[in-house]
Amino acid sequence: MTSKHSFAALLLLCTLTGCPSGEHDVGTSKLTGEIRAVAVGEVPLSDPFSVAWNNMPETAVTVLPQTVAYPNLIKQSVKELRVRALADARFLAVRLEWDDPTLDEKLEIDKFSDGVAVEVPLGDAEKTNPMMGDPANPVYICHWKAVWQRDVDHGRADVQDYHPGFVSDRPPFVSGGMPYPVSEAFESDNARRYLPGVAAGNPVSKIFRKWPVEELQAEGFGSLADHTYQDAQGKGVWKDGKWTVVLALPRQSSDRSNPMFQSGKAMMGFAVWDGGNQNVGGRKHWAPFVKVVLP
Repeated sequence: MTSKHSFAALLLLCTLTGCPSGEHDVGTSKLTGEIRAVAVGEVPLSDPFSVAWNNMPETAVTVLPQTVAYPNLIKQSVKELRVRALADARFLAVRLEWDDPTLDEKLEIDKFSDGVAVEVPLGDAEKTNPMMGDPANPVYICHWKAVWQRDVDHGRADVQDYHPGFVSDRPPFVSGGMPYPVSEAFESDNARRYLPGVAAGNPVSKIFRKWPVEELQAEGFGSLADHTYQDAQGKGVWKDGKWTVVLALPRQSSDRSNPMFQSGKAMMGFAVWDGGNQNVGGRKHWAPFVKVVLP
């Protein structure tokens, strides 16, 4: 399916299911179809519940099941994102909140992670497909995963964390003893040859993470590349049956593939993954581009 045809399909989907109207009520803090970032002295990067978020304008963004490209989503479990935004000189911080009755922070053969992402067109938003862009109109993506948040908060999850009774042969060149935790036993280059993802520099295979987010670029379905510089920050907390996640996007970056968030207006799309309902990859919820007003 070409970008033009997929874009037409998603517009039809919006027409049938309902997308944000683009209108807002300036008399309340509830907005629809527009996100207003409020200027602050310093964005609270690691506290989604900071008082700085109190009384900020909140935008309800309707999310839709992704049904254009395989693997698509048949069972919708998330209806909307509640979005607030703050900005300082360095970061545009977006707080995303959605209802999710189950905490899904494990990755196994049949288990997937909760997650959320924001997407920003790198060129003309009117020409950009909000479903991953295309070669002529790429998009920037900042992706947060609950499994990465678990790793940052508690240390990298290993096989013994999921299956305490497991038994393993001694891998070659490792140090220490059973259960040979990856974060400790595979320190030498020879040992890491047996962790091919780590040895190849695959960003998904990182042993240590400072932040539970990843900056990426896409140029259409199936095209996703890691950025050279990873300057975004973030924090997510699951509490009382809902996720509250802050994504802090750098307003300026040395990476030419990053958007520059100057004062004025920008556009932003969203994606949400519900791991407990087998959401992974393209099997996700999504929202088309919404206007963001920047201080």
